[in-house]
Amino acid sequence: MEIRANRRRSREVRFQPRKGDTYRDVISHSADLGPSVESARDVGILLSRENIELRKRPIRAIVRTPDYRLPRDLRTWSLDYLNYRAKTGRIYNDSVLCLASDILSDDVVKLRAGRYFDFMCSNLLAPLDIWEVGRKSPALRGRDLILDADGRLVPFKRSRLANHIGVSTLALTTDGQLLLVAQTDDNIGSPGLLAPSGSGALEPRDVPRDTDDYTIQQVVINGAERELREECHLTAREIEESSLVGHGRWVSRGAMPEFCAVTLLNLSGDQMLDRSPRRVEQSYVHEFMPVSLAPLRLWDPNRPLEMLPQHRQAVSWPLALGLACLAECIKDESWSLRKAVLARLEG
Repeated sequence: MEIRANRRRSREVRFQPRKGDTYRDVISHSADLGPSVESARDVGILLSRENIELRKRPIRAIVRTPDYRLPRDLRTWSLDYLNYRAKTGRIYNDSVLCLASDILSDDVVKLRAGRYFDFMCSNLLAPLDIWEVGRKSPALRGRDLILDADGRLVPFKRSRLANHIGVSTLALTTDGQLLLVAQTDDNIGSPGLLAPSGSGALEPRDVPRDTDDYTIQQVVINGAERELREECHLTAREIEESSLVGHGRWVSRGAMPEFCAVTLLNLSGDQMLDRSPRRVEQSYVHEFMPVSLAPLRLWDPNRPLEMLPQHRQAVSWPLALGLACLAECIKDESWSLRKAVLARLEG
C-alpha cells in the first residue's frame, strides 16, 4: 500500500528545472564576496576575501554534532526527488561532511556529518521549482532555499540545506601539463564534462584521527588527494605536494561550498597516458587528459576559461573555479607553491 501511494504521489508532482535562470541578480548582490565564475553550464562565486585568509594562515576546524537532518518540509519531497534523480545517473547514500559555518565568521570552521541523499534533497532542489497537480503556483520555489528576503545568499551558519563540501585538485605533471578527467554521463557531479584531476565530496575519513587539533586546510587536502588517487589511479608516492588555493559557492547547485587545491605530481604527462581508470571508477571516469595551459599572460581570475581555450565548452564549474583560484594564486608571491608551479610551467 505504501509503494502504491508513493507511485500515485509521484505522478502528481513535477520537478521543473529553471534552465534559463542565470542568477545575474544573485551575482550582483554578492559582488562584495568576490567575482563570479562561469562555466559551460553553471555559475558561482569566487570568495576572494576569504581565500586570502585561507592561504595566509591555518584556520582550525571541528566536527560538531548533531549530524545534519533534512528539515521536515523538504522531507515531504525527498522520496519523489530521489526517484526523479535515479533516472539520470547512479546515486549512492554515502557519508559526507557538510559546512555549518562561514570561514571568517568564527575562530573555528564548523563541520558536521551528513548523508549524500540529504544533500540531493536540499541543495539540488534549488535549481528546480516543485509543482503539484491542480496548483496555480509552485509548491516550492527553489530559489527560496538559498536566498534571504533581500535576495542575498544565505550564510552557511543560517542555511537549512546540507551544504556538503565539494573538494577538487588541479594536478600538474613534471612537464607542466594539467591533468584533467573526462567524466561519463553517469557522473552526478558534472556529467559529460571535463573535471579537475580529482574531485568529489569531503568525507568523515578525511578528518585526521590522531589529533583533535586540525585545520580546514588539512581536511580539504586530505579529501582532494584521496579523490585524486581514486580517480587517476595514483599512489601516495606519486604525489609530491599539495596546497589549498581557495573556495567558492556553486550557486547553480544550491550555493554549495566548493574547495580547490593544486597538487604537484612525480609523473609526466606521457606516463599518465599509459594508465587507465580503475574498474570501480570506470562508471564515472572516461579517461585522463594531460593538457597544456595557456601562456601566463592570459591568466585572469575573472576569465578562467581562457586558460583552457580549446576545451572551454566542456569545462565543469569545479574546474573553472580551480583555474580562477590558480590564476589568483600565481600572482601572490607569498603562495607556498608559486615557485615550484612556475618552474614546471616555464620549464
